Amino acid sequence: MTNRRGTTAFAGASALLDRGMREQLRLSWRLLRDQRVPALKFALPALLGLYVMSPLDPIPDFLLGLGQMDDLGVVIAGVLLTARIMPRLAPEHVVDEHLREMGIGQPAAQTSARPTEVIDARFNVRG
Repeated sequence: MTNRRGTTAFAGASALLDRGMREQLRLSWRLLRDQRVPALKFALPALLGLYVMSPLDPIPDFLLGLGQMDDLGVVIAGVLLTARIMPRLAPEHVVDEHLREMGIGQPAAQTSARPTEVIDARFNVRG
């Protein structure tokens, strides 16, 4: 099913599966298994698991369809939130190491700017 712009009805869902998000999810999964990341990394996945197993829901599960959809929405939001938070919990050198191993980060020998180097630039903002 397509609308007049030629995009499918599920175009919004495809944003969840774009390459950047898949790589972010892969990085989060790697960091979740890495022993060098603090144990706080398990907090959000544990809360998600407790929510799914909890009998208390904003929309009860006996309402077929609606009860399961709110659980699915919370799980998807929780997974995306975990993917965004996990790299911030890990030490920077650990994240860089995983990115290099995944083929995403640049090799350490090819860093372009030193942290103390100042880069001046001019730009215009149009509003």
